[in-house]
Amino acid sequence: MKIQLVIMVVGCFSISTTNHLAVSADSLGEGLAAPELAWSIVASPRTAGVRLYGASASSPAQAWAVGDIYSPLTPIINRWNGTAWRQESPGAIPDSSLRDVAAISTNDAWAVGYQEAANGGDLTVTLHWDGARWTLVSSPNPSDENYLNGVAAVAANDVWAVGHKGNATLYGALILHWDGNAWTESHTRGNGYRVLTDVAALATNDVWAIGYQFSFSNGYQGLAMHWNGARWSEVALPVTGDSYTLLNGIIAISPTDVWAVGNSGVNPIKALTAHWDGSSWTYVPNPPIQSDYVFLNRVTALAGDNVWAAGYFTDGTGKDHNLVEHWDGIMWTQMGVPEMPQAHNELWAIVPDQGGGLWTVGSFLPTDFSRPLSSLILRGSP
Repeated sequence: MKIQLVIMVVGCFSISTTNHLAVSADSLGEGLAAPELAWSIVASPRTAGVRLYGASASSPAQAWAVGDIYSPLTPIINRWNGTAWRQESPGAIPDSSLRDVAAISTNDAWAVGYQEAANGGDLTVTLHWDGARWTLVSSPNPSDENYLNGVAAVAANDVWAVGHKGNATLYGALILHWDGNAWTESHTRGNGYRVLTDVAALATNDVWAIGYQFSFSNGYQGLAMHWNGARWSEVALPVTGDSYTLLNGIIAISPTDVWAVGNSGVNPIKALTAHWDGSSWTYVPNPPIQSDYVFLNRVTALAGDNVWAAGYFTDGTGKDHNLVEHWDGIMWTQMGVPEMPQAHNELWAIVPDQGGGLWTVGSFLPTDFSRPLSSLILRGSP
């Protein structure tokens, strides 16, 4: 059994930041809160079959969006040069998908994911940007199937990547650390079925990883783990009461202000946000959305009272719509953002653009299947 990742995909398209022509956009959500940012769709390289899953920006003039072409599986890297998005070569790594990227500086970034191996297993992928090119860097593969889903950096010599490892019957958490010279596995004490989906790094002794775990008593429940500089430990989350709860994204603003997002339930599937106040995790209500399928995939922050989450929801006809929610320090509110017309729209990542705004990336597919799946990039400008 292979976990293809993290969040169930709902919507009638074949499959999470590529070649796009500028096209008109519909604004969804009359009656929604007025955005604090001016949102627009930004043209990106429009290669057929592209899905964008991760993004990161080192400056207003440099940002990255990563993902894949789904058939044949091919890694995709797009770069923002301050004016336009352009496709960059990831090098010769066929049968690969990139799931996340972390930009440390203009000449230092990491992209992570997995590669389908010739023997039927899966290998971790860690790519490094040195300011001139992307290079594949050797990384551990402790099991038959190895995936990396998230990456975050404290410094150039202190980078964390998380995912899962396993075989045909059992998956466990996988955590890798880069010390400036090599990637090594950072072992955890937890046992059983565990998948890590994202990581946030505040300091050398303050790193969070989140995801989900399975037990016969509670089903699938959110998982939060913390690194204190010496070891990883599990930090208790409230049990939602639903037997299917996933945490998909995390942002750490300070040691006493951390947000995680995901979804809970099966029918309906609801958006989920959890907050760490330095002492405990609590779930915070999300705005009501008339949908049986609501997913929050990633979360970011411009300030403690300016937190943003991105995902998608499905309407009564089965059409997927962009979803952006905003935390103003008091409550979460659904925001109106543009989307491609007559298409399924999904957002998979959201990050600061380092100029006071945001990038959010994903994919779209025309509802009449007249064109293949393609990348989608939105910008919220101050």
